[in-house]
Amino acid sequence: LTDKEIPHRTKTTRLVFEAWDQYYVELKAALRASIGRISFTADIWSSKGLNAYLAITAHWL
Repeated sequence: LTDKEIPHRTKTTRLVFEAWDQYYVELKAALRASIGRISFTADIWSSKGLNAYLAITAHWL
């Protein structure tokens, strides 16, 4: 790739946020349309370097 083919960091940031915004709208619609209950699970842990992590998953029908 040449430098001209790689988008600037501000454009990349904007594109990531736009993609997230669109995904979030679609996710909310899917959750609202679900016919059953929504189940959430969470896992919390820390690394040896004391970095904290949180994972959340949702399952629905």
